Amino acid sequence: MDEVSDLISRAQMRREVITDDDELIYLMDEISRGARRMYDARVARIGLNQTQWRIIGQLLRDPSLTQTEIAKKLELEAATIGHAVAGLCAKGLMERVRTEKDRRAWDLILTEEIDDLLPALRGSADRLHDLLWRGLTADEKRALQQILARISVNLEQHRTNTE
Repeated sequence: MDEVSDLISRAQMRREVITDDDELIYLMDEISRGARRMYDARVARIGLNQTQWRIIGQLLRDPSLTQTEIAKKLELEAATIGHAVAGLCAKGLMERVRTEKDRRAWDLILTEEIDDLLPALRGSADRLHDLLWRGLTADEKRALQQILARISVNLEQHRTNTE
């Protein structure tokens, strides 16, 4: 019986290593991964994979990003991004052209064909948002956005200071 008590005691002691701050990080990660999986399943029906829709999303937010910059933002290998971009180009949703400032880099340009796909992407995102934000007020969502933005700034400042 002493061995069992010792095992239980050690397990409790190990659990105490995880703080409330740790739990918050785990929760944010779980939400991010879960939301991405749900959106992946929805956009797969319209013929896009996760990397492709994430590239499109980055370009919608900032059309000036190069292929290399998107790879850095998404923390994916250049080959992974290159393969996804090739697929988007083959579907006619994007064009890839050499940048004027650096002939080794690629500018990515969304074509008019993407406009036909945007309502389906928006609808998929809206359905996911309906699920994620169910029961939250506009004020709660605004407060959450402000808190997460501050956390993001903290991370960005640290990253900038350590480079």
